[in-house]
Amino acid sequence: MLGIGFVEVGKWISVEEELAYETPRDAARYAQALMRQPNALYAFLHDENILYIGKTTRSLHKRFQGYRRPGKSQRTNIRCNKKIRELLAKGLSVRILGFVPITHFHYGDFEINLAAGLEDSLIRTINPPWNGGDRGGAISETEEREAAEEHPPAATYNRTRSSKGCGRFSFTLAKTYFTKGIVNVGVNASEHLGDDGEPILVKFSDAWKDVGSRINRTANKSGGVRIVGNNRAIAQWFQRHFKEGDTIAFEVIDANTILFLENPGT
Repeated sequence: MLGIGFVEVGKWISVEEELAYETPRDAARYAQALMRQPNALYAFLHDENILYIGKTTRSLHKRFQGYRRPGKSQRTNIRCNKKIRELLAKGLSVRILGFVPITHFHYGDFEINLAAGLEDSLIRTINPPWNGGDRGGAISETEEREAAEEHPPAATYNRTRSSKGCGRFSFTLAKTYFTKGIVNVGVNASEHLGDDGEPILVKFSDAWKDVGSRINRTANKSGGVRIVGNNRAIAQWFQRHFKEGDTIAFEVIDANTILFLENPGT
């Protein structure tokens, strides 16, 4: 993102139980000026992971007020507000990048909105989870609003988020799990895990390196969790320790951490 002209304009913080953003101290004047330019693109990131890409015809400063205090009918604002709060509550950072075109293109006598065209291309290529990437096809905010007008929202998956040490579960190592590392953890374990699009850390009982992945609750009709992201490393661990068709035991450590066991008796 930085390579195509996005710049760091700040990060989300929580102030008296309300979202706010702060600009970087070393570039506060430039960032504040950029926040007030119209026709801008923006992106929310955790570390280097791009979570959401959006566009505004207004300034970023005005657009972000909707994320700070979302209206009852503003689905995108409500969703992002909730997800940002959840990450901040875990002590995780949410960075903000901004992009304002400095070059203007024309088609005949008409000016082309570069931000609008670039938004669609970035979303299709990067597939950010908060844009719907975990549902198999990320969309822009405009497309989401149109889809909401045509189709009512589906029922939500009801569960109670549990505290640490939620229990031990298992699944059969089916062919897709074994070869691709894409895992459905089951409905019972899913009751203790986080929301759709949240990060999940996959740990292993041996010295295998931890794998950072994401929670997908839309792939299964039950709302059960599918682990999506960096699945090759998970598959490699399965292939090292098991055969296709074996039973895999795992523990839910907390809402965003699971532990695969090399030996069920571990």
